[in-house]
This record gives sequence, structure tokens and C-alpha cells, in this order.
Amino acid sequence: EVLVSGRRFALAFLAALAAAAAAGAITWFGLKSIALGSTLQQIVVFVVYAALVAVFCVAFRPAGAPPLALRFSGIRNALLAVAAAIALMALCALLYVAIGPFFGGFRHLLAQLTAIATDTKRLQGQSRLTWTIAIARGCLLVPLFEELFFRGLLLTWLNRHMRFLPALVVMSALFAAMHVYPVALPYAFLFGLAAGTVRR
Repeated sequence: EVLVSGRRFALAFLAALAAAAAAGAITWFGLKSIALGSTLQQIVVFVVYAALVAVFCVAFRPAGAPPLALRFSGIRNALLAVAAAIALMALCALLYVAIGPFFGGFRHLLAQLTAIATDTKRLQGQSRLTWTIAIARGCLLVPLFEELFFRGLLLTWLNRHMRFLPALVVMSALFAAMHVYPVALPYAFLFGLAAGTVRR
């Protein structure tokens, strides 16, 4: 397995942040004179995530090789990922049923999770273009960034300094913390564990 040094990881992370900030600012100021409304926000966020992914792919090229390993790894691994996703959904459902009585019930928790995890409330009444950009960002670009950063670079770097299981737990905790909302933390933590295991 390719080991990621702390220096290389930090430099790539700082370069990605700088590129994302510059790309976002250029996009915002370049397009703000056009009457795009909330579509402009979606475009800017899309460009920011695209810049993050692009810098990581360039900094750790070729992207198909570890630590990013952005390639199809076979039917067996794809089936493992599907099985892990199904097991994750079942485990999360059981967990949210168990903690539901403390937080207003399972349905209330599910409604909160759906409202937080999707853009459906924010995008009500918006144009098809806004929806298209939001779906492409939320379903493709953001998950790609999260996999490259958390399960690719961060997990590999952590695994250089500790055994895999503690590295997996730390990465999953950081992944959950990034999602901020308390209702999403259990799901995000369990997702981190499942995705990190599939990645391994």
C-alpha cells in the first residue's frame, strides 16, 4: 500500500483549499451580473468541489493508483459495496428506531435526517437547471470528494501512523464531525466505518 506522508497530504490539502476558494470567487464574481438567482449558489458550490477533486487527482496522480485508487476494482468489490450499503441501511434503521423515543420518535428523526441530508427544502420552486446542478453535485461530485479525501488520503495517512482499525474509527469520527448536525452523526459515523472497510 502506498503511504501518504504528512507533508504531502498537508500541501495537497492547502493547495486544494486555495484552488477551491479561488475558483469559487472567480465563478461568483464572474457570473453574479447574470440574473441566475439561487442557481449561482449551486454553480459556485459545484465549482468549489470540482476544484477540490481536481487538485487531489493532480497532486496524487495517477488518480487510478493508490492512495486515490480512482478505478473500477471488480465485480466482487462492487457486490461487497452493495452488500455493505444494505447492511448499513438496516443497521442505521435499527439504531434510529432505538434512539427515536429520546428524540421525538423514529419518523421525526427520519424527517430531520432527510431535511438535512438533501436539498429538497432549499430547492423547492427552483428551476430545472438549479435542480440538475444540485443533483449532480450532491449525488456525484460531493461523494467523490468525500471518498478521495476521507477514504483515500486521510485513511491512508492515518493508517501510516496507527493500525487499520483505530485509523478507521478516527477517520469515521472525523467524517461524522464534518456533517455537523447531531441527527446525522450516527449515520455518518457508521457510513464511514462501512465505506472504509469496503475501501480496504
